[in-house]
Amino acid sequence: MLQRIQTVYLLLATICMVVSLFTNLAVFSYVDGIATFKAMGFYNNGELLFSTWSLLVIGIISVVLFLIIIFIYKWRILQIRFSIFNIFVMLGYYGLIAFYILKRNPEANSEFVRVGIGMILPFVAIVFTYLAIRKIAADEALVRSLNRIR
Repeated sequence: MLQRIQTVYLLLATICMVVSLFTNLAVFSYVDGIATFKAMGFYNNGELLFSTWSLLVIGIISVVLFLIIIFIYKWRILQIRFSIFNIFVMLGYYGLIAFYILKRNPEANSEFVRVGIGMILPFVAIVFTYLAIRKIAADEALVRSLNRIR
């Protein structure tokens, strides 16, 4: 299982999503100070300003899907389908991030300071997932070609 390159890609994508769940997505400044946006909410000096638990739930769903995809290595077509579905889940993760930023920003009169590493890592996970899909499809094509020889 771990000797396959697509499994390594899927593990790297899983790590990217887990790190994204626990690091800053963005940093904002406003009248009272600096607010950090994480998957669990907007924080100011450790105090929760605005909860975003749905973002955390979608991120956890994506991580669980990655783990399922890794362990169903015998069913390559199902792996491809779950991987494509997981790409859509991660795009939904980005959509929800945009929704929360647009919802919270005018309400708090805040200014955007910088993007956190947690905002970039889901895109890296999407790229790793795409690479894994290509390798899984190549394995499936190889298995089908060997079945024709028999």
